Amino acid sequence: MNDGSKAAEAAEANDMVQQGGGSKRRRIALACNACRVKKSRCDGARPKCTLCSDLGFECVYVQSASSSNIIVGKEYLADLENRVQIIEERLKLFPPGSDGQQTPTSSTAAKDTPQLLDLVKPPIATPGEDADEQDMAGTEDPVDAMGAVAFAKEEESAFFGPSSNISFLRHIRRAVERARKTDAPWAPQTPQATQHLDGAIIRSMPPPSSPIAHSKSESISSNQGQLNLYALPPDTHIRALLQSYFNNTGFLFPYLHKETFLQTFEQTRGQNPKSIRKTWLGLLNVVLALATTTKVQLQPEMKAQQRMEESEVFYHRAFGLCQSQMLRGTSVEIVQCLLLMSQYLQGTQKSVQAWTLHGLAIKAAFQLGLHSKEASRAFPPLERELRKRLWFGCVMLDRTHSMTFGRPSTISESCVKLDLPMEFDTILSQGHSLPPMRGPTSLPFFTATIKLYEIMWHIIDRMYGQNVESEKPLEVGDLVSQLVTLEQELLEWRSTLPPSLLLRSAAEVESFQDKDFAELHVRMMERLKIILTLRYLNLQILLHRPILSKFLDCSNQPHFNPQVLSQLVEYGSHNVQKCLGSAMELISIVASTVARIGNCRDLLGAWWFSLYYTFNAALAIFACLLVCRRENQAAPRFSIPEVDARRCLHKSIEALRLLDSGNYMVERCCAYLEQCNSALGSINQSFAAPVPMTASVPRPMSSQDFYATGIAHFGQSPLGMEFGEFMEDSDFNFFNPHFPIDATNAVLPSPR
Repeated sequence: MNDGSKAAEAAEANDMVQQGGGSKRRRIALACNACRVKKSRCDGARPKCTLCSDLGFECVYVQSASSSNIIVGKEYLADLENRVQIIEERLKLFPPGSDGQQTPTSSTAAKDTPQLLDLVKPPIATPGEDADEQDMAGTEDPVDAMGAVAFAKEEESAFFGPSSNISFLRHIRRAVERARKTDAPWAPQTPQATQHLDGAIIRSMPPPSSPIAHSKSESISSNQGQLNLYALPPDTHIRALLQSYFNNTGFLFPYLHKETFLQTFEQTRGQNPKSIRKTWLGLLNVVLALATTTKVQLQPEMKAQQRMEESEVFYHRAFGLCQSQMLRGTSVEIVQCLLLMSQYLQGTQKSVQAWTLHGLAIKAAFQLGLHSKEASRAFPPLERELRKRLWFGCVMLDRTHSMTFGRPSTISESCVKLDLPMEFDTILSQGHSLPPMRGPTSLPFFTATIKLYEIMWHIIDRMYGQNVESEKPLEVGDLVSQLVTLEQELLEWRSTLPPSLLLRSAAEVESFQDKDFAELHVRMMERLKIILTLRYLNLQILLHRPILSKFLDCSNQPHFNPQVLSQLVEYGSHNVQKCLGSAMELISIVASTVARIGNCRDLLGAWWFSLYYTFNAALAIFACLLVCRRENQAAPRFSIPEVDARRCLHKSIEALRLLDSGNYMVERCCAYLEQCNSALGSINQSFAAPVPMTASVPRPMSSQDFYATGIAHFGQSPLGMEFGEFMEDSDFNFFNPHFPIDATNAVLPSPR
């Protein structure tokens, strides 16, 4: 007898006992589909009958079209009346016209509710999957998910300092304003103005006129309490995601020992999920979330929004399972979970949460002594190596956050004293019983990245003042002096790379043949070279960008100190040229890779890093084109290839469109770059005409099309996205009042 029959008989017996033995059972108006199919007694409970709740089935009530005399139970009507009364009471809290917001009508609620239910419904319903995974859809009161009756978000503030894109965009915006109004008098630059450009607080609050946007961003998190934290997809789905993780994210960031993790997974398959350690189950879920959000190549037919929604389910399970342990941070497993969560949140662009969880990971790492060689001596060799890798993972992510958010590093260089990681094979050969790992290794890549990010720390420290405000900004001579030293560090780093990690050029990537990468391990090793090349080129841009910002600040400013201007032109021209060359090389590599269809398409890392690198490089090209205009008295002394640079700016838009279809972040960054391209022609008619898109690549979505999509009408990115690593909303709207952008490149104002 199967489990379903036993449960059905148990339900019948219980029903008989409650009703007094042989008394006639209570008749219900409508049975759910699952009970109809199994021919079991249904008690008609809403939203889930008792039998479906016990067995984990999806409980759906469908009334037959031929039924004309269906009896509606009094309990059901009473429940509906009670829910309507609750809605009316809550709507009284929002009088018409308060804060400029209209009270939502019943028609609006009826129109929007199905969309909200669809959002929180898991995108993949696999037969045999625990139906509790789908509890987020259909079981909640849809009114609670409506932004109009949910509590408004509190105001959030965030600081973005000198090394951030937002700070760089401030320099660009002021240079654009001056280039557009060349006849207007300008006051000389003051240190206070420079500090305002290099670091400021950004405050954000969801607009009261966008209740649907708020409900979309909060629908999944607000239903976390109804989510079955112990539910997992079928084994086949889990195994495919685990393989994807260890071939991609886990290969690039080896914080987990693959064999140990998979052994634990196999041991837990026959157990009750509630008997498994919560922290390990949470770690499994965040691994599945990362594998899902990065599987652009694994399942290219899956839309970006669908991937995001599916990965959010895994993430919220992981968060719910580990929430009580996060503030305590008493195990290596928790640090692994926090670190991977912060990496995952980088991909969703929830910058506030990513920064917070990263801080918790570092706190826990210090608490456990991961930074201390002496503290790790008490552990077995394998665990000692894992602790070391995890510490370097915290350091690398700390450097990344410092660069992208423009904030001081949490971990100082004096705390990074451990020896570099070793191969697991070497550790296992020292007496551990586990079998050695077979297949390609990424350890040389991992150690090369550690050394490269040490140079990144030096760049942020010396060129950006560790993202801390300075009373007196560095003069041009001091910047150039530091540049020479840091350039030498990068040159030495590159010269010490092993042959298996030699950096690639754009010409080499363009000449790749798909047949050369048919084998998975060949693609994995080539991916390491491409990613390391992008990181190196991005650091070159970061290194030379302060000089470019100096050129932006003094462009079209007649009152700028002529002595400083002469020094800048004399010593800084080479740096602008180096910045431009690195940006063009980076974009060419990404464009050559994403334009492929076969195996060569699988040579990039996570899409959000490729987006960040490409967008950052495109901004550098736009800035170079601004300062190298012939009308600018402070133009660098070198001949910029205007046509090539303009073509590369177009190429960046093409590349991003192909990077991840339907991705809101990608669409927004592309729309901004289209504005930049149109502004160039408006500022200077002597610029070359825009280069038409290549015939082999679909033309990017126009801005009207971008805002014609339903997602853009929300005025806020889905699932609580933020754009802290890319731009702020005022950046997106900046060009509209300044330039008459034509219809082909126009970008409508943000509805926020």
